[in-house]
Amino acid sequence: MSPERELPAEVEGPVTTTVTRRIKPGHEAAYEQFLAGISGAAKAFPGYLGIEVFRPAPGASGEYRTVYRFDSPAHLRGWLDSPERAAWLARAEPHAAGPMRAQFLTGLESWFTLPAQPSAAAPPRYKMAILTWGTIFPLITLVVVASAPLIGTLPLVPRLAVTTLVTVSLMTWVVMPRVTRLLHKWLYPARRR
Repeated sequence: MSPERELPAEVEGPVTTTVTRRIKPGHEAAYEQFLAGISGAAKAFPGYLGIEVFRPAPGASGEYRTVYRFDSPAHLRGWLDSPERAAWLARAEPHAAGPMRAQFLTGLESWFTLPAQPSAAAPPRYKMAILTWGTIFPLITLVVVASAPLIGTLPLVPRLAVTTLVTVSLMTWVVMPRVTRLLHKWLYPARRR
């Protein structure tokens, strides 16, 4: 069984998979067409939450990292096992300079990935917990204060639903990618960017 097939059985809720692929020099344009096609195919699947592509820096090796997010392991499995995905992967083969590497991320570790180090292991859990609390506390405080004039009259549960939705969205797509890059030396002391 390939690493890509080892989706953790105990996982519930959203799941992320990262796919890293090195591309042959001169095949970047063809691979970009592949990325557009496979991205469009993934969007049509149930549970799709988003895709993010990290392209190689100019002058760097041609390693692309694609992050797929689905709302459940079952929906991700549907995408991974689909004939549509298999057909798109076959189209990418002539442009690849090596095997595809896949990794599943669940929970907090999906917030702690560095685009320049796609295969790096997650930092120690205590560091993830410290940084998450140190980031989420001021962020949720700001969200609660800023949203109070707009939703302060709502009952408690809907108010919490709105503030946590905004906070988690900001943490996932805005705050944590920047904080992780900023504090990468502390999170990954043995690795250098």
